[in-house]
Amino acid sequence: MSAAAIALALTLAAPLAGALWAGVQGRHGAIAATLTAVTVLAALALMIAAVARDGVVLMALGGWEAPLGITLRADGLALGFMVMSALVMAAVSVIAKAQFDARRGGSARAAWSFWPLALLLWAALNAVYLSRDLFNLYVALELLTLAAIALVAIGGRAETLAAALRYMVVALMGSLLYLLGAALLYSAHGTLDIVLLSERVSGLPADRVAAGLITAGLAAKTALFPFHAWLPPAHSGAPAPASAMLSGLVPKASFFILLRLWFEVLAELPDQSGLWIMAVLGALAVVHGSVMALRQERLKMLIAYSTVAQIGYLFLVFPLAGGEAAAQPWAAGAWTGAIFLALSHGLAKAAMFLCAGLWIEAVGHD
Repeated sequence: MSAAAIALALTLAAPLAGALWAGVQGRHGAIAATLTAVTVLAALALMIAAVARDGVVLMALGGWEAPLGITLRADGLALGFMVMSALVMAAVSVIAKAQFDARRGGSARAAWSFWPLALLLWAALNAVYLSRDLFNLYVALELLTLAAIALVAIGGRAETLAAALRYMVVALMGSLLYLLGAALLYSAHGTLDIVLLSERVSGLPADRVAAGLITAGLAAKTALFPFHAWLPPAHSGAPAPASAMLSGLVPKASFFILLRLWFEVLAELPDQSGLWIMAVLGALAVVHGSVMALRQERLKMLIAYSTVAQIGYLFLVFPLAGGEAAAQPWAAGAWTGAIFLALSHGLAKAAMFLCAGLWIEAVGHD
């Protein structure tokens, strides 16, 4: 096995192993921090290996190629999101180790459950970035969602439990829509592999319905307006390290799948009205999220509503760089700007929530 393949495998195996260890042993922040460092180094090594290999690292699990086997692919888009997630998780681990240390009076339940959930969430994120099959993406997205819901409820207060239940209902509805759309694509084309689907999608009625269902399901998980009601209370009620992941990283997974869907699988779909619908909802999210953020009196709610607005900006990329606009001179700049915004938002929003957590710890409220 090559060094690049080992690094790719470690980005998935290390956080999973850390989650298992922390779940069995309980409150092992040092072990989790060590495996966090391993995963960060693996992501950076994978990026270096990909640059040396013209930007792509492929790995067929068990030697079986798609569509029979599972193929993992680290390209430029995936590596950008992986490295951003690794940097966020490194910062989260530093803050969380102090906050959930029992010697500083942290909740025993929160201290025990945070590390397994955080590392499971990270493993699921990396699986989303590397997967090339719609069903594998669904499995990774569900693991991510379950870990995120538990992180919302980790405090055990009535308001956080209510926020977690609201998030769970929206996420499950989104999952059902996604899975139904994937089933329609499989029934029409006999495969769920992204590369093979991109060659077979031709604008059949099943393709259009599937595109709408999957897009609606992922939009709900991304908290695109008007599916955003779950996000502010969920992110503001969680502990600061959890909020950093929930706001900076979790919405990026479903947005990342939408990028794969509309710029690879559905790039040749004749009906591109879905691109404009997402852009209109994104514009409404910018206005609504910004106005609501200005009206907040609590810091974490302000940051959470600003996430609603910034997610809206991301969805403007679809009609600017996708469909017929792909041939326009501004398409490359729109794509680059959107990806840069997504990566910088993940870093900045995570930093803001971590700083808010230190503020709350110092003065007792936000």
